[in-house]
Amino acid sequence: MGDRGVSDDDRREAHEASEQQRREGAIGGLTTFNIEHGYVEALLRGFRSAFLKSVEYRALTQCESMDDVKLSLGDTDYSAVLSNLSKLTPEIILKRVEDKFIAEFFFLQSQAVGHLATFLDFITYEDLIKNISFVIKSLIHGADPNTLLDKCSRLGRSPHLRSVLTFEQGNAVEAGDGLLELYRTVLVDTPVAPYFEAYFNSEMSKAGGSSDAPQKEIARVYSESEVDVITNMIQRIWLEDFYRWTQRVGGETAVMMKELLEFEADRRAISIIINSFRTVLNEPSNRDSERKKLFCNFGKLYPECTLFKFSQVSDESALASALEPYKQYSDMLRSAQDGSAGKSLEDLFYEHEVRLCRQAFDGQSHMACFYAWVKLKRQEERNLKWILQMIHQKQDAKHMSKWIKIF
Repeated sequence: MGDRGVSDDDRREAHEASEQQRREGAIGGLTTFNIEHGYVEALLRGFRSAFLKSVEYRALTQCESMDDVKLSLGDTDYSAVLSNLSKLTPEIILKRVEDKFIAEFFFLQSQAVGHLATFLDFITYEDLIKNISFVIKSLIHGADPNTLLDKCSRLGRSPHLRSVLTFEQGNAVEAGDGLLELYRTVLVDTPVAPYFEAYFNSEMSKAGGSSDAPQKEIARVYSESEVDVITNMIQRIWLEDFYRWTQRVGGETAVMMKELLEFEADRRAISIIINSFRTVLNEPSNRDSERKKLFCNFGKLYPECTLFKFSQVSDESALASALEPYKQYSDMLRSAQDGSAGKSLEDLFYEHEVRLCRQAFDGQSHMACFYAWVKLKRQEERNLKWILQMIHQKQDAKHMSKWIKIF
């Protein structure tokens, strides 16, 4: 029923995805890492030379048109993907850049085995959660299923999403029935199912719903709640699981990922606090309940800030006071508030993330370098997006200097 109109390739891909097993246990030490993962790590090292250099960014800031951009990128690793383009727009160039990154990631993923295969799967779960939440919300509001897949993040694509959308269209069922089938698919088939199940069960428990048929509550939950809040909640559950798994793996992977994921948890907590101002989450009754549930149970801010101090934070001055003992974050917030660095807090977070990822990427015989590479490539895409937008808007070169150096 749910497979009507689904191709044999889609069925095969869905079956292979369902057969993937999560590898648990320790990964081993420096002397054993290369036995299973040395080849894929060597491939990753070869990608370092593909990052744009500072001189290439400066050359891009001198461009006046998209044709100039294509010419400027002619001596970089992006030359081949742009060479056959006759029509040039910022959107087309950025899509080609992302396509190249996605192809490289999937190639590495196809070569990975054991713990590394599980690790790379974990990286894709963040985007997969966003995609599933986006599809559910869109279907509730009556969106055309044919347009949804193209709007999903390609790093989080799942063969099960296409099956769900085909079911919705081919059977012309009412929205409620389609959501029932969608939830069953999410719950049963996708690797992020436990995160959605944990969230919906907690919502039903709060509402006194029946745990025998949680799918009946999905439309109510997504209709009554902000989709961004729901997505953040489910991603929090994923991030906590990712953190626990990397710590069980041990070795240098655990050391490096502890630093990277703790920063991610802290950044999310601070961003959630700031974004909650002037929303219902900032109401006194919600600070110690709904807002607190969005914070991870690890990180440098846990538990003192996320469990206790943040419950009293209602504005930026209170946030600054709560962060005062944490010099790294306190300095960032102060610089963003007084404008001394000429950058937003988000920009400062990205800069710090790049520093952490450079350190992780330069290490050897651990899996954190793959996580770092993904984050650094995403930053390179943001750099290019900013520069291309400034060129398209005919802005002066001085406005294009907000890119962040990678290597």
